[in-house]
Amino acid sequence: MTTMGKTLFVVLSLGVLFGATLLLRSERHDPMPPARLTPAQMAEMQPAPKPAEPPKAAPPPAANTKNPELLPEDGPEDGSGS
Repeated sequence: MTTMGKTLFVVLSLGVLFGATLLLRSERHDPMPPARLTPAQMAEMQPAPKPAEPPKAAPPPAANTKNPELLPEDGPEDGSGS
């Protein structure tokens, strides 16, 4: 048998094997119908939990009015470091 004959034989054999597998598989059983929930099961279902909210930022601390050294400066800086 030539190389071409061997290749053709292998390809046809694989095709017959594949076809027989599909044929036998479909004869065994029919696909099952989709499952249905009873009204009691549907009543027990819970909605998905809500995503957690991001934490809120804390308010800035209140200025200390008792100690004047800790109060912020009145004027803006000019950028020269003075």
